[in-house]
Amino acid sequence: MYEAYPYPSPTAGDSLIGDVANSLYTIFGEDGLSGRKILDAGCGTGHRLLGVARRYPEAQFVGLDMTAASIAVAKNLAERHGIRNVEFCNSELLDFSPGHTFDVIMSIGVVHHLEDPSAGIQFLSTLLGDNGLLILWLYHALGEHQRLLDREALLTLWNRAEGLDAGLQVLQDMGLKLAVKQYGSSAAQSKSEVSQVSIDVDAYLHPIVNAYRFEEIIDMLRDCGTLDWTAVNNINLVDSSKLIDLNEVETGDMQFLCQTTEDLFAAEGLRRRFRALDPLKKLRVLENRLQPTGFTVLGGRGESHQHLSARVRSNAIPL
Repeated sequence: MYEAYPYPSPTAGDSLIGDVANSLYTIFGEDGLSGRKILDAGCGTGHRLLGVARRYPEAQFVGLDMTAASIAVAKNLAERHGIRNVEFCNSELLDFSPGHTFDVIMSIGVVHHLEDPSAGIQFLSTLLGDNGLLILWLYHALGEHQRLLDREALLTLWNRAEGLDAGLQVLQDMGLKLAVKQYGSSAAQSKSEVSQVSIDVDAYLHPIVNAYRFEEIIDMLRDCGTLDWTAVNNINLVDSSKLIDLNEVETGDMQFLCQTTEDLFAAEGLRRRFRALDPLKKLRVLENRLQPTGFTVLGGRGESHQHLSARVRSNAIPL
């Protein structure tokens, strides 16, 4: 599928996509990745990975993807932008054997497409160093409910043996098209570098799509047995995104990006009740009230959270 429609774009184009770089800035700040080794597991065409590599030139990156066509685009893109702190590897995830561990592993929009997501998370966690950090971006079950219903209807009408072109015709006939702002503002990406067809193929025609509640993923991270703590960093909503700040500790220049109790409740009595909840119950209320379409969750080893922002440390839940 991705050989025919590399994600997010079949051509290198001229622009990189900055949304993941922006997200990592909220976790690590300006210099928090300097000297680190970072793996992007499922880098696709590299538009997002190279956006991160450009933001953090003192870090070393490896982009891993199973699709040769995507890796070819990524290498071309890196060359065009003169980005030298990235190397690429064409391999299936579970066949990847780097010979060393990583300080940070990010996997953006990949785990929810795996046949065995738990095995994928477990494998990634084994590639982390002693104080390593795993960063996953995933679909959320509540905000994606209607899209997944539409996808199920499409897959029922379309016989995969007919080929992708027939599937695209069914998608078109159903009037389905993933909104550009389904996972927040499009300001961080160049529309010219995102193929709507590639996005729709990924959203509706992929044979495996899972979506999760917060506690489902936290349980999966706990079951790895190799991670010590977890935290939800941010949520994506249609046309916006919010940083998670469960204890409202953020006082810096990112405070305006954080979710607040006012986002959830107008009544002060309800806000007091929310503030008194434990972290897992706060997350449950958050997802039910806001119904995010996607979210970023962290899983760390050892004392990795001690090097992150006060907001992330405050959100941390022991595993």
